[in-house]
Amino acid sequence: MSAVISPVAKIDHDIPSLFRMLLPPSVRLAEMPPERADPAALSAEEQQQIARAVPKRRMEFAAGRQLARRLLGDMGLEIDALVSDADRVPRWPAPVVGSITHCRSLCAVAVVPRALSLGIGLDVEPAEPMKPELLPHILRESESARLRDWPARWRELGGILTFSAKESLYKSIYPVHRVFLDFQDVELHWSDFEPDGSGLLATFEGDVRVPQATFPGMTRITGQARVAHGHIGTVVVLPPQ
Repeated sequence: MSAVISPVAKIDHDIPSLFRMLLPPSVRLAEMPPERADPAALSAEEQQQIARAVPKRRMEFAAGRQLARRLLGDMGLEIDALVSDADRVPRWPAPVVGSITHCRSLCAVAVVPRALSLGIGLDVEPAEPMKPELLPHILRESESARLRDWPARWRELGGILTFSAKESLYKSIYPVHRVFLDFQDVELHWSDFEPDGSGLLATFEGDVRVPQATFPGMTRITGQARVAHGHIGTVVVLPPQ
């Protein structure tokens, strides 16, 4: 089956999109609050993967699968189930790469033809400052030092933004090489802080300090971040090979 690009699918038109402006047109996107998901609609295989999960986790998992199935169907890729492997990586159909992210109030899924990207990573977090005691685990000393020069509107969210950006970067490369990275194994450089009307936008570049974890010639990876609608969204879309 071939993956055909068509207009963006988005299930909930009554919620403003957090991620759309961060993604190129070739990437399909769908977003919804997890509370609108229907766990009963999961396949037997998918149900088995969350058999012991708490209700919150079941709703988030169901939302991701509901959105993914819609996007893949729009591309002509009908699937019976989207299950995760032992590393908790979804087994996407061969023609595509994708990413699923969720927090308590938003779930988002992005899918792009494999011919257009080596990998994609999304992460969403509530736009709330991180607990100070967690910061040394997330930020390298050099990142903490540079944080003092950030615009004031961004500074208090520096920790959670760094966490989210590193999560997105990790998601974009991990499915291929399966090399674990600690937060200290990536160093971020931020730029282009600007308002976007309903929130804030920024660009980050991540230096991957474990070369075998990423693709040849791709130890510095660029991504985008947005703060809007009570959420932080970060995105990494790798170029094609």
